[in-house]
Amino acid sequence: MPKTKGLLFRTCLLAGLAGVLSIAFVAPLRAQSGARPVYTPDGKMMQLPAGFETWVFVGSNLGLAYRDEMTRNDAREANRAQDGQLFHNVYINPEAYAHFAATKEFPDPTILVMEVFIPADRDPKGVLKSGVFNGDRVGIEVAVKDTRRPAGHLAPPAASAWAYYIFMNPFQPQPVLRQTVAPDQSGFCQACHKANAPPDNVWVRFYPALRKFQP
Repeated sequence: MPKTKGLLFRTCLLAGLAGVLSIAFVAPLRAQSGARPVYTPDGKMMQLPAGFETWVFVGSNLGLAYRDEMTRNDAREANRAQDGQLFHNVYINPEAYAHFAATKEFPDPTILVMEVFIPADRDPKGVLKSGVFNGDRVGIEVAVKDTRRPAGHLAPPAASAWAYYIFMNPFQPQPVLRQTVAPDQSGFCQACHKANAPPDNVWVRFYPALRKFQP
């Protein structure tokens, strides 16, 4: 085989192998990202998305709470307002983040996971002088935009693409991580996010990684 043809053949072969390898590595990553929620037939969400801790970290807050008049008819949110000093760390699935960065819209599906931590101010060696850090995890909540979730009796009204799930309630005496969760039925999350969290039910202004894409 002439040198020119041999070189061209090897170049094409390497390019082909690179393409195969890129598909082989990217496909499993996409499959494991947890971007598509999994449900039971009656509309419950099954388990937390695998590996959400490695998703895009959009922001954190300490002690944010709703006004008293907003939580007067919702005991759980009233507890949140009283116990304000909690860390809320929020993650979004990478596919939704990339779509939002490009279009300023949240795709279907979008998953936001919020971990709740008690603020701690003591370390084992006593080297800290001041400040607080994330202590024990006491809560996990998930917001999901998914028009294809089951429309069973446990699902929110079909008019809303968003549903909210509480996998670990920080206001229980001993928070327990649940494996299967029905959408929140209180109506508080739906109504509050719809009225006060544009665009599309997400508190974009609270999260630097999302806020930077807004005008």
